[in-house]
Amino acid sequence: MFWKFTRFEWKMVYINRKSWLLAIFLLLFFLLYFIYYSQEEQMSLQDQKRNEYQTSYAVFYHLDSGRHAIPEVAEVYERHTEIQSLLGMQVWNIGGGSDPEQYVEDGLEINQLRLEVHDLGNSGIPDHLIVPREDILKEDALLHYIRDNDLPIESDSFMTNHYITNGLAMMSGLLFLIILLISGNEILVYERKHHSVLKGVPITFIKKITSKVFVHSLFIFTFLILGIAIGYSYLSRNVEGGGFQFPVLMYQNDTYVAISTIQYLAYLFIGFGVVTILILLLSVLMNMMFRHAFANVLIGLGIFILPDIVRAAGFEARFLHPIKYIDINKVLSGELAAELNNPAIDFWNAMITLGIVSLVLIVIIYAWNKYTYLQVPKNNPLTKAF
Repeated sequence: MFWKFTRFEWKMVYINRKSWLLAIFLLLFFLLYFIYYSQEEQMSLQDQKRNEYQTSYAVFYHLDSGRHAIPEVAEVYERHTEIQSLLGMQVWNIGGGSDPEQYVEDGLEINQLRLEVHDLGNSGIPDHLIVPREDILKEDALLHYIRDNDLPIESDSFMTNHYITNGLAMMSGLLFLIILLISGNEILVYERKHHSVLKGVPITFIKKITSKVFVHSLFIFTFLILGIAIGYSYLSRNVEGGGFQFPVLMYQNDTYVAISTIQYLAYLFIGFGVVTILILLLSVLMNMMFRHAFANVLIGLGIFILPDIVRAAGFEARFLHPIKYIDINKVLSGELAAELNNPAIDFWNAMITLGIVSLVLIVIIYAWNKYTYLQVPKNNPLTKAF
């Protein structure tokens, strides 16, 4: 009976015009984003290194005046001279020199020297010219991954990663939340408004909810993956890049780890899956409580921005942090940990927390349904609340 109800629920989603509007949006989102983004001139790795070289050269103007009088500045000047020389070699090796192995080795040495400069307190260097320790560690993780996996590196090697990660970053968070809230805004209310032959089907409420969450999740994921595939097919024909083997940074255990783009996508889709289940369960609960489609979207968005409102008011409410975990891209990149000043926020901690919240929602849904069932008039015992 469960699968019969599931097939019926799939047909209900299939014939719903709202579902197809969401499907069309998901199919076209990445394609349109990549088309727009590809019109902008992207900075190659060689150009980035040239800019870095010029910025680094400006440091000498500030160090030169104090290096004869202050020993710490003299030490920083000595190390910065080595950094500048190595940056010049990197520009050459990624361009005319075509020596990617030496480019990586020079980069690792630059990172080591920059960390030593940090240990010296960046004496003599203005704040706006200091390379943050976090950026040094990120670059170091990427270069170690490239060296350990013997990847060929060229000026446009990271271009594909750049498009994919930026596109998924746009989808993650608020936009994905709105899609899920709209998808689930009538997950129970629709059945109350449009009675069907299966309203009296002998299936438990929990199995019905499981079926609905499964169908809506499958629908969203199907078109999300198809949309990414359509966008990637455009990229593969129109943009030169290094493919999915090149690394993407992931924040884990208070540090940065470089993983392949395939691994990044796997983590991201696991996160999307957990978030989808959680938001659809929340939609079920709000449908039970308010029985109004618009309330589902409005309250869902209100819950998401609640931590921002509390922080803007000057309060530190760490118990609200899990609400922001639904922005999986920010969790993976470490941006959320930095934004909330909470280094414990990484992917697996977020997944465990969201999983626990989902279980709590299931318990609340079950209890609310039991309570509602007890309110059914005794002279009409066959009436179902949902």
